[in-house]
Amino acid sequence: MNVASRIIKNSSLLIIASLINNLMTFILTLFTARYLGTYNFGLISSATSLVGIFEIFTDMGLATFAIREVSRDKTLTSKYFGTVFFLRVIFSLVTFIAYTLVVLLSHTFTPEGIDVMIIFGVYMIFNSLTLCNYSLFQSNEKMQYQTIGNVIYSASVLAIILLIIFNGGNVIIVSLAYPIAIILSFTYTAYIAIKHYPKLGLCLERAFLKELITKGVPFGISYVFTSIYFWIALTILTFMSGSVAVGLFSASQKLLLVIAAMITLISNSIFPVMSELFTKDKLKLADLYHKLMKYMLIIAMPIVLGCVIFSHDIIYIIYGASYTQGANALSILIWAGIFLFLSNISTTLLGAINRQFTVTKIVAIGAFVSIILNVILIKFYSYIGASIATVCIEALILSLTLYALSKTDYSLHMKSMIKPVTQVIIANLIMVIAIYVIHMPFIITVPIAAVVYIIALFITRSINQEDRKILYGFIEDMKKEKNTQN
Repeated sequence: MNVASRIIKNSSLLIIASLINNLMTFILTLFTARYLGTYNFGLISSATSLVGIFEIFTDMGLATFAIREVSRDKTLTSKYFGTVFFLRVIFSLVTFIAYTLVVLLSHTFTPEGIDVMIIFGVYMIFNSLTLCNYSLFQSNEKMQYQTIGNVIYSASVLAIILLIIFNGGNVIIVSLAYPIAIILSFTYTAYIAIKHYPKLGLCLERAFLKELITKGVPFGISYVFTSIYFWIALTILTFMSGSVAVGLFSASQKLLLVIAAMITLISNSIFPVMSELFTKDKLKLADLYHKLMKYMLIIAMPIVLGCVIFSHDIIYIIYGASYTQGANALSILIWAGIFLFLSNISTTLLGAINRQFTVTKIVAIGAFVSIILNVILIKFYSYIGASIATVCIEALILSLTLYALSKTDYSLHMKSMIKPVTQVIIANLIMVIAIYVIHMPFIITVPIAAVVYIIALFITRSINQEDRKILYGFIEDMKKEKNTQN
């Protein structure tokens, strides 16, 4: 199977899971946001953001380094992932203790709020172990197991919370659904790991541990800073503006998180392939990166423009009338989506070509600037300020990443990018004009706009003959693989 087919296969499995998860998340949010109200919804969002920051310390980049090494040599699976899982258990327990102390000593939360925070701390432990199993699957390009694990979690949390809501549970009872669902997902992934990788071993040799930690920690530090600049807005809002502002901002940010989750899944499927190509065919890796950047732009732009045009409708449909004052935040915040798509692919490439230290420096700058911007803008503009800060930081991260890549063999040549970027912009303008000409309700307009956009991509040649060949090649490879299995 060629490189393009491998990526499409791996990505498509994860994207299908993402679509299922997003549908379930949409239904879940539809009920919980209305049921809990802005304050309690904001409380759960605060717990999510705090856990998001602490969770990075449960791994410190060891699993990502393991993915890179195992993708280059599958015989290293047992040695790397047996050791990584052992260390992850220890890191998770230590992080949970530190997280609990911060919650108890902050004097910020009510007794009810503390209970919610601790419950999410338990969720953090099992989510960390589940993600470790996902890393094992990614390194061996067995994305179907991660797909099933994701669906188990999203379906479970939806079913449990709906059951709680219909039986009249409070915010503490609602929050219990998250650790229960992730425990179910962990149980499945652990079963698969034991079944297919029964010989995972533990290597505590000093030289190996030194290599694992010294080369893995830069990835971890990058994730720490990424978490800070991504979650810091919610955390600062919690302390400066209260749970209502957090609820309004979180309503918009959750939609951005859907995009971020999709990007992460794509990056996870691409990272092993990029890491392998770096050691085998650097020219093919450069070509892959350039194509991916165009494809990410094709995907990102219509999503962003659609959210800007229909921000009020989206917030109203998902969250209800009490959240519509936060629609302006969505119109601003969603622009970060374009930068997220492009920067994530670029930082994935930097990690694959052994430039993880460069990524660390970039996200460290982003985290530092994010704290300053959020403190200033939230003070004057509350959740709107947080939205502006998020867009600025994502734009900064992309700029720094592209600058770093310009010093390598994988630089984007701006002159060669002008034509494809212009083609994609024109296709999106055609879609926007169609939306305003149609002038129909949101639910009817969206599918029509999607069809118009796809047609516009072909008219403007944003999708050219080479892109079509890649798709046809994937279809042929899938047929061959199916015939081989039969």
